[in-house]
Amino acid sequence: MRKILTLTKIFLKSSLSNMNTKMGMPSNVKGKHLSKILYTILFLYLAGIIIILSYGMINGLKGIHQETAFIGLILFSILGITTVQSIFSSINILYFTKDSEYLLPLPLKPYQIILARTNVLIILEYIITILVGLIPLTLYGILTNMGILYYITMIISLVLLPILPILLISIIVMIIMSFARLTKNKNKFQLIATALVLIIVIALSLSLNNIDENMTDEQMAQMLVQANSMVKLIKGYFPTLAYLTTALTSNTISTIILELLKTTGLTILGLIIYTLIAQKLYLKGLIGNLFSGETKKTNIKINQKQYKNSKLYKSYISKEFKTLIRNPIFLIQCLLPAILMPLLIIALLVVQFKDMSDVTALLENVDANSFVVSSVILGIIQFFSMFIYVSITAISRDGKSAVFIKYIPVSLYKQYIYKSIPNIIMNIITTIITLIAVKLIINLPIITLILLFIISTIINLVQSILMIIIDLKRPKLEWDSEYAVVKQNLNLVFPVILSMINIMIIAILGFLLNTINVYIGLVIVGIIFGIITYIINRYLYKNQYNLANKII
Repeated sequence: MRKILTLTKIFLKSSLSNMNTKMGMPSNVKGKHLSKILYTILFLYLAGIIIILSYGMINGLKGIHQETAFIGLILFSILGITTVQSIFSSINILYFTKDSEYLLPLPLKPYQIILARTNVLIILEYIITILVGLIPLTLYGILTNMGILYYITMIISLVLLPILPILLISIIVMIIMSFARLTKNKNKFQLIATALVLIIVIALSLSLNNIDENMTDEQMAQMLVQANSMVKLIKGYFPTLAYLTTALTSNTISTIILELLKTTGLTILGLIIYTLIAQKLYLKGLIGNLFSGETKKTNIKINQKQYKNSKLYKSYISKEFKTLIRNPIFLIQCLLPAILMPLLIIALLVVQFKDMSDVTALLENVDANSFVVSSVILGIIQFFSMFIYVSITAISRDGKSAVFIKYIPVSLYKQYIYKSIPNIIMNIITTIITLIAVKLIINLPIITLILLFIISTIINLVQSILMIIIDLKRPKLEWDSEYAVVKQNLNLVFPVILSMINIMIIAILGFLLNTINVYIGLVIVGIIFGIITYIINRYLYKNQYNLANKII
């Protein structure tokens, strides 16, 4: 145990060491104080947004006597975020770290290394849990006048909930990575491994769901109008989710203790199984990853005719996409979330409701073609856009080679636009997936969907251009691995902040113009964001040379 704790401290310190320097913060005393102030301001800003959104949601649910559903929704969100984060980070933390080769000669057992790595995964996940879970659930306790027992149960629940999903994802990763020694191309195998993890997790999600498949639309609708019964639909998704939701919504001490004991017992059992599997599999994947390499020689044939007829913008944009696609880290962290996030949410909805007709039945009494509903859809699209990191890393991905943009015979402004186009395209893909799902669920008129697409694209232009401006002002050109560009880069909080701001603007407009005609409302939103797009684009054009000053 002492070795595991020591390794955990070392790995955690390694993950967080020199973070200020890696993120562009000064390393002197004043710089450290400044970084602490900036982190505090950022935390308070995000916490403020979460408090505002949670306050509105809690009051809205109280109005229909479904306030306890808020607990289920928050725990469900933590479970989902933990799962997604684990999928994209577990392979890198467990296998693709530079200190792995130094650990093998040391007198350490495989389970000690893997448990220490897993502890780092869990600790880093707790940082997100504080924002997503602790703040909203604390606010819920205040607004509903909960006692001290609720807060104790809440803290224990937030500590236990992320552990099992992380263990499950890590086991799947270890099983897949145990075949790493059979491949000669680590980059391709990493991409295939991530895709396999996603497929397996979605398959498990479909099989683990235990909502009654025979429940009719009328029974579900009747269930939802009963006080606080919506939570029953939420908590059936994952065993510990059900136990902890019951514990947090119960007023009986015996029930709370029983549910917490069940969760603790299941978590300990999972940890024991996880350790036994890790002892057998971890070293196979680690050694296979460290000592397998690409040995195949390839002959590159240049098609002169293809290059002769190629347009400049096509070549430039194609180069950006090739950089993203050929590098597994960039592909997994920057491109895939645009497609996977909406698909995962849709898959979870299918898991929960079995049939989209169930959702349609619940929305029969709602005016779907209203400005309020359209505002919600725009907000959902903006929520998905915060996970797309193409523009915010457009300059940083080039590293020290970024300086060449100053010397090629193409205007800087054009290059900035070309670099932002992949972000725009990925946002469009996200928008299309979301609108297709919306069409299947609530069957909006085609003209409304077209307007939603146009406005979403305008908002995405704002995001894409503004993010590349931020990356120009705060480029991360000094990095030792591609993983640092997307995981040790403070700039990645800006897509989240901007998406939150856009959601708030849309929400305010939806509230103020709730009775307006949907088409007039959407046109107003489009005009507002169109003006913002014009202003930001003009700023980029006029300051194209000054913005490149930090690229050296």
